[in-house]
Amino acid sequence: MPAPAAVPRPSGRYVEKDLGEEYLFYDRDGDRVHVLNGSAREIYLACDGSRSAKAITALLRERFAVDEDTAKRDVEETLAKLAEAGLLTLG
Repeated sequence: MPAPAAVPRPSGRYVEKDLGEEYLFYDRDGDRVHVLNGSAREIYLACDGSRSAKAITALLRERFAVDEDTAKRDVEETLAKLAEAGLLTLG
């Protein structure tokens, strides 16, 4: 899980395409594709390098009226998975 002070940002390693309800990533060699569903898409789009995981959690709580524990867990799990896939850096 990312540290609370982590400021996630796109890794820049993939070509990206926002389809509205989903978000696609293609590696530059064309042999890997990642697809984010709606909630993972929202979390990814909030990762612009200016928000911490805590700030992203607050943004989701405000936008979707979800409780704090659920939002925090979803953000932490999603950030970890996106970083593991190479879609985000957590610096």
